[in-house]
Amino acid sequence: MNFDLQQHIETQINQILLTDATYKWTSVGGGSINNAYKLSSGEQNYFVKTNTISVFENGFKEEVLGLEFLNKNEALVPKIIAEGRFKNAIYLVLDWIETGNKTTVFWNNFAEQLANLHQHKNHQFGLDYSNFMGQLPQKNTFFDDFTEFFIENRLKPQVVLAFNNGLLQKKHLQQFQHLYKQLPSIFPKEKPCAVHGDLWSGNFMNTIQQKAVLIDPAVYYGHREVDLAMSTLFGGFSYQFYQAYNEIYPLAIGFDNRKEFYNLYPLLIHLNLFGSSYLSSITRIISYF
Repeated sequence: MNFDLQQHIETQINQILLTDATYKWTSVGGGSINNAYKLSSGEQNYFVKTNTISVFENGFKEEVLGLEFLNKNEALVPKIIAEGRFKNAIYLVLDWIETGNKTTVFWNNFAEQLANLHQHKNHQFGLDYSNFMGQLPQKNTFFDDFTEFFIENRLKPQVVLAFNNGLLQKKHLQQFQHLYKQLPSIFPKEKPCAVHGDLWSGNFMNTIQQKAVLIDPAVYYGHREVDLAMSTLFGGFSYQFYQAYNEIYPLAIGFDNRKEFYNLYPLLIHLNLFGSSYLSSITRIISYF
């Protein structure tokens, strides 16, 4: 951690919270993109993530907006303490979340919390601003139809990027074109609802009160099945979670057969960010038809 940046962040926190505290910095895991720290002063702890404007030119503003979106739609998120830029560095300070064990009570609560988030509806699919999935821009242009939204805002931009970077070939483009024609018959019709947008096991925290706190969102008003599908992609969710969710807010029959088509989007994101190791999963899905 750059000393000047460290001093700047500490000053900002103290000014916002009207304190003159001194802090201890400890490096912690923060994913593959950002640097992350635990900032401690007595019994008070904060989570700090930093990066550079070369990665996120708007700083962490879209993440703050995403957390505010989730909070507005009654999801639990960390309290936002500070967000800003210092020279070429950007930072975000959140309340530290003390974690507990993932018990059956936790999974039942999480299912109820997610179902509640998905009950918040909108008249169109999309959002009135763009944001990010990982470090890649995510378009949220409004559409009345989810399939059209998914093709134009999710699949096509990532397919074009992957093709331009030599990660997809012309035969893959042809397969995607064929898939686009099939998707209207695959996705069930539902009203647009608030979604987290990047719901894998690294993007929630289990509190000692057995509640789920959502972090690192890629929010918009979408199809609720995108969150459920994403949660299956890398594992880490209990069977109890899916059972409880389906009891509270039942999914249309056939979700297990549809989830891979939703997951083409995060797989394409990973292809573009991390390379060709994700190509086999993509080609398997687009070869169904």
